Amino acid sequence: MSRRNELKYTLLQYLLLHGHATRPELVAMTGVRAATVFEAVDELKDERIIEEPERHGKKTGRRAPELYCAAKSCYVVGVELRLTGCIGVVIDAVGNVLHSVEHASGARNTLLAVKREILEVLQHLRDLTGDEWHLVRGLGFADPGLVDVERNRSIRAVNIPPWQELETGRMLENASGLPSQVWPEAMVKTRMEFLQRLPEAPESIFNLVTDDGIGGGFVKKGELFIGKSGRAMEIGHIVVHPGGSRCQCGNCGCLESVASPAGLAEKIAESRMAGVDLGGLPENFTMKTFAEFAARNRGVRIIAEELCRDLGNALSVAVMLLNPEMIVISGEFASLGSFLTESLRRELELRCFPEAVKELKIEISTLTPTDTARGAAMMMRDRILLGEYCNL
Repeated sequence: MSRRNELKYTLLQYLLLHGHATRPELVAMTGVRAATVFEAVDELKDERIIEEPERHGKKTGRRAPELYCAAKSCYVVGVELRLTGCIGVVIDAVGNVLHSVEHASGARNTLLAVKREILEVLQHLRDLTGDEWHLVRGLGFADPGLVDVERNRSIRAVNIPPWQELETGRMLENASGLPSQVWPEAMVKTRMEFLQRLPEAPESIFNLVTDDGIGGGFVKKGELFIGKSGRAMEIGHIVVHPGGSRCQCGNCGCLESVASPAGLAEKIAESRMAGVDLGGLPENFTMKTFAEFAARNRGVRIIAEELCRDLGNALSVAVMLLNPEMIVISGEFASLGSFLTESLRRELELRCFPEAVKELKIEISTLTPTDTARGAAMMMRDRILLGEYCNL
């Protein structure tokens, strides 16, 4: 990479991460002399990668105008595969969602059935985008299971049995005609948690994902930690009950087998069978309802306390190893709100060094249902635009 391209890469990377910046801010950020930065900025403008609408000459006589990515420099598709269905979006280069589609899952007995869902979402997005489809330059995919990011392959999604050992990137490219990249769902969610908190984002965030299964992600100074083979932060498969019930991964007593939404439902069913008074907790309860019953019924509260103990057990490993500034809880258990955050804090105070917990923030995620698909699209957008100035 030439020095000029290296500078353009740095400037564009900053704009993609923060959304906007002025020329003086970019000079301060890079430490490069102003004339050199301005020349690189002008080249990016000439290439129609960034825009500076308010600037009409060398001096405006006003506060320096904002630079930001040109919205139509590229569109990108993002797709999230979930246990309950498939969500797809088309975003512009700024990250705005232009179109979104949600497809509820049917029978998933075969790989063909799962692929058909994804293809239907892609076709619907193409129809919605219409004449502007030619602006779409890539596809980012949030996978619900283990992923080999480097080889662009899905390893296994334990909750979707047909989804294993797949050349997913190649399959998506053949289906869409677009360069495609696969990332683990938890990794995408973690990056979105960081982006959502800018410009005041904490230095490091651990994200506990409690959707179809239990996953995790860690980001520090904007950089995701993925591990040597892209399989880091699999907190759902930390064994919290040795010799306990068998997890779908094959081990016994994993966090996911005892403290996932499915594990919680199993505990409640076992309590009912044993004749435990659950105060009339409905069969098809929401997490909010569960928290309300836990506040007034001893049987439900005991189950909730067991759930938080197991989650705290696994999270204490993350806190002791990573010492994050913030823990964010996303997914179904996020509906438990303050009941969950307060219980987890008590568990972590019991299990971790006081210094690791004293300043630790524990928050509930506020991501929307389309944010994971959007996050996958944004990660692909960065790969496409930054790839113009280096080999990604």
